[in-house]
Amino acid sequence: MSRGIPLVLVVLIVADARAFGPAGHIVAGEIAEGRLCLPALREIDRLGDGESVGELGMWADRIRSTERWRDSAPWHYMNIADDAPLEAYRTPAEGDILWAIDRFSARLVDRSLNHEDRANALRFLVHFVVDLHQPLHVGRSEDRGGNAIEITVSGETVNLHSYWDSFVLRDELPVSDYLRRTAALIPLLEESLAETAPSGWAVESQALRGVVYSFDADTGLIGPRYEATASDVARLRLIQAGLRLAGRLNALLCPGTGGLLGP
Repeated sequence: MSRGIPLVLVVLIVADARAFGPAGHIVAGEIAEGRLCLPALREIDRLGDGESVGELGMWADRIRSTERWRDSAPWHYMNIADDAPLEAYRTPAEGDILWAIDRFSARLVDRSLNHEDRANALRFLVHFVVDLHQPLHVGRSEDRGGNAIEITVSGETVNLHSYWDSFVLRDELPVSDYLRRTAALIPLLEESLAETAPSGWAVESQALRGVVYSFDADTGLIGPRYEATASDVARLRLIQAGLRLAGRLNALLCPGTGGLLGP
């Protein structure tokens, strides 16, 4: 399994901006990979043809517009009103991100499936666990999770969803530097995150709307204070995503280990 981040991949990550963008998936994947038990590392290496966890996490965005996987688009998010309790939420017929995490967790450990099906389950699962931690992947249907809202930051116009996917990280790359600056925070969160269920991650993302929408709606201008807060929130959510991804993969691929372990 690839342990480093090739220079060419870092360049592509900075240039491409798609959901919790590629840089976010690499960050969360690197955090997760360092906490996987040995059987999980071996199985992921085998199913993923040697790609790192972060690299595996970018696949679901690359294939979502292809004919084979066109139906996967709704699996990347869920829509719920600001004050709606998750208990009252009902999964739509086409599926959503919580449904997808459950589905591909089950398929990953289903030994009756062929190699390709289990490998795709791994790729989807890695992606969706991270996406669920991007606040706008648990969004408002009326603005399409922020995709229909334009904001202006540092003279550039982007939509709100894209800002939280990728733009929020733009000044902190390359990924290797971001990880180095983040490393000291990870142990502070590790023990408290092992047992949280995906529904709880969704509630956390929903609860961040007060931060996400705390800009002047009339002008759409994003100022330094918003940027600083968004940067801190994104860092927290990526750490949570990486740790929880490790916890889920360990639970699925190293039964009996019960949580976050090192290799």
